[in-house]
Amino acid sequence: MKNYVKRISNPLSMAAILVLSFLVVGCLPMTTSANRQFNTTLGKKHKVENVYRAELPEHLRRIAVLPFHKGNFEHGDFSEIERNFALELIKLNRFEVVVVSPDAMKELFIHDRYSSIENLPTKLLSKLHTAYGIDGVMLADISYYKPYQPVGLGVRVKLLDGRSGEIVWAVDEVFDSADPAVSNTANAFFKTESIVTYPIDATELTIHSPNRFSKFVAHSIFNTISLQKD
Repeated sequence: MKNYVKRISNPLSMAAILVLSFLVVGCLPMTTSANRQFNTTLGKKHKVENVYRAELPEHLRRIAVLPFHKGNFEHGDFSEIERNFALELIKLNRFEVVVVSPDAMKELFIHDRYSSIENLPTKLLSKLHTAYGIDGVMLADISYYKPYQPVGLGVRVKLLDGRSGEIVWAVDEVFDSADPAVSNTANAFFKTESIVTYPIDATELTIHSPNRFSKFVAHSIFNTISLQKD
């Protein structure tokens, strides 16, 4: 035992231990000071303000959700974000949701997706009604996308009456987690409304992952439909 104490008391051995400790700590996941400022549910909260609401028709029961239009972010893969939006819409239990794939769109039309602000094909609604028996159509555009921390996502969404083609609900909103109000609300959502499936900090899941962040964005956007009909 005495020999052991002497060995670790050697200055060179102690230096080696310190270096090893530094390397081990350096390999551990760390939350930067920049991230810590977002690690809160306290303070100002973000509210979706840019919303258009009309009275939802009684016949609007079954809606088709079309593929997202990528706009300036054509290079991005938004399949997981689209999936999260569809799931959050289904969770509202307001509509029967039919997700139309890009391949299915190509079979019916020339293009696999359309923007919510472009002139749509004259037979878009009628063809979708014939194919899926829908009463309404939802189109969405990616207007802003920041995949690196702190992440950001902007979405423009419109819901059309399948019979008249009129817009009955629309949202155009940007969610930037660098905004404390947004990050506070996102953190609160993941701690109360959504289950964290990995044993790591909820803030890191939210701010570092655009896919996970999209769950919060979708919930916030579609909750304006829920509030409208309550």
